[in-house]
Amino acid sequence: MNHTQLLFITTSSLASNPRLVKEFEVLKNEFSCHVLCFKHQDWSMELSETIKSNNPEVNFIEIDRKSAIITTIICKIIHKVSISINSTFPKSFKVCAFANNDKALQLWFKAKTLDKKTKFSRVIAHNLGAFYAAVKFSDKKSSALQLDIEDFYPGEALYFNKKIEKQNRMELMAHGFIRAESITYASKGIQLECAKHFNVPTETKQETIINAFKADDFLQPKDYTSDTIKAVWFSQHIGPNRGLEQVFEAANSLKHIEFHLIGNKNQDYLDTFILNTNVIVHDIMKQEELHEFLSHMDVGLALENVNADLNRDICLTNKFLAYAQAGLYILATDTFGQTQFMNSLHYKSGVIIDKTLKEALIELDENEIAIATKIQRWQKAKLFAWETEQLKLKQLLT
Repeated sequence: MNHTQLLFITTSSLASNPRLVKEFEVLKNEFSCHVLCFKHQDWSMELSETIKSNNPEVNFIEIDRKSAIITTIICKIIHKVSISINSTFPKSFKVCAFANNDKALQLWFKAKTLDKKTKFSRVIAHNLGAFYAAVKFSDKKSSALQLDIEDFYPGEALYFNKKIEKQNRMELMAHGFIRAESITYASKGIQLECAKHFNVPTETKQETIINAFKADDFLQPKDYTSDTIKAVWFSQHIGPNRGLEQVFEAANSLKHIEFHLIGNKNQDYLDTFILNTNVIVHDIMKQEELHEFLSHMDVGLALENVNADLNRDICLTNKFLAYAQAGLYILATDTFGQTQFMNSLHYKSGVIIDKTLKEALIELDENEIAIATKIQRWQKAKLFAWETEQLKLKQLLT
């Protein structure tokens, strides 16, 4: 193993940041990987423990906010104070960071305590809340700074401090971009949008690395004899603003189609609908189980809301890539991210919905879900699997 030390920083738990997990798993055999993250006592806890047990070579530094209650309270108070003075100091990197995320300071507190004898060659920030700690750590340790831009953060929905929060996000990204040695983007749309707003030094390395999975994560599609078409949708949460209303409407009249929904159930949301028996709700699955489940499906539903926010329009979701790599025929809404990626492929991976989901399903050509066609898509999707994308990441670190 190369004894070069890498430090990954995120405000998330391991299970809620699969892109981060894929990165340290591919680098752990060539570098000494350390991951500074949070331990969330929620749906992600069991899955995060599995990730840790599968990666004994990696040094995980978890912050449990309930155990570190005093520090947590201090950081939350500073978060509130920062919001109150935000308009007075709109260009302060520190104020913007603390107003943006109450975990930003807590990450920096922890990062400062890391072994002072360890020379970290690179620190990699995995989401906006990690920028402050990563930039400060890079300065303090003279480590190269790498930013992973999985989303276009200023284009995401605002839930607090709405007058200034978008500007905070712009300021944090601008501050980080000018200092980064390398920047990775999760979709071409995100990279193009960032190029409109932020100055990047000419020597900075930039690369789009899509969130693809390993090719062998997906079994060859299964052949089965049935008159029932199986459509699938998955996410961390089954709830509002995810396009599911279209699914329930289609299920009312298309009884020959099963609609499988996978994720953490928002029961209050589901109780507002009368669900037909062809709508089948599954609990959230481990990644291996989910990918095996997809091999039994026919159609993948990528129902991103075009009007939800700018980020939703330009990103490329994990679910979309999982459908493609499983060989499913994708019915996708007309977002820039999904349309651009489908058009970039040299084969037909699915279709953009131009009317309604119900009409798209009625017009579905059964040849597109024949087993031979599914296997062809599954094979062709290997061209953009993680085995290919990871080479770009390794190249950045050489």
